[in-house]
Amino acid sequence: MGLNSSDRRWYSIDNTRATRWGLSGLGIVLLLVFWEGATTFLALNPKYFPGPIDVVNELTRIWSAITFVLPKTLSAAFVGYFIALGLSIVIAIPLVSNERLLNALMPFIVGINTVPRIALTPLVIYWVSFVTVSGLSMANYVMAVWVSFFPMLIAAIDGFSDIDESTKNMLEIYGSTTWQEFKYVRLRNGLPFIFDGMKIGFILAMIGAVVGEFVSGTPGIGSMAASAIGRTNISRAFAIVLILGFISTGVVLAVYIIESRVIFWKDSSIMGES
Repeated sequence: MGLNSSDRRWYSIDNTRATRWGLSGLGIVLLLVFWEGATTFLALNPKYFPGPIDVVNELTRIWSAITFVLPKTLSAAFVGYFIALGLSIVIAIPLVSNERLLNALMPFIVGINTVPRIALTPLVIYWVSFVTVSGLSMANYVMAVWVSFFPMLIAAIDGFSDIDESTKNMLEIYGSTTWQEFKYVRLRNGLPFIFDGMKIGFILAMIGAVVGEFVSGTPGIGSMAASAIGRTNISRAFAIVLILGFISTGVVLAVYIIESRVIFWKDSSIMGES
């Protein structure tokens, strides 16, 4: 026996923005409750396995120190992020415009992207220190650019290349220039890919900046995390990760909001139907 629409309303969940945000919030609350309950029920040592309350208490205690060093980390992450974003678009345009150039350089681009960049952080710090007086601090910016650049470049190349055969034929028939192709077709088609790359890119830029501080020891969230782990202060390490998570989530949500305004013809999975 089938169910009519009125019966289905009793158990169906509308796919609205409020519902999605509500379910996400409920999932976070359940995770925190489970985490706190597990540490309490199992009587885990808070020095090594802190609960959410221990982490929040530690965050409150070191808040002034975090706000003092946080601007240095955010500066490296944001500057590196926007430099990488600009470079990815500027480099993707000539590569997509010249198919031979793209085919020749793509193996090189993919090969560099597979290099474990985080593992090479000490070498980057060593090389940059020869070029600039403030090499250690500058290395954090370089790491943010280096880590976030390639994913955004690949996203831009895929987006600009996402044109169906009929559209290509039409552009050839009308004799459109490269500028006209990008202005009227390729840029519009590439925007969703570029925004997807931007969401991943900032998270990677933050990782690059933090790892740079972690290795170089320059003032910042990364060096605080290294110090906390060295002293087996796991609550402080969790508190630092919590701050980084909130910042990265906030930036990604901001990108989603901008995307929903710029690409108004495409529904975002988060900022879509209200």
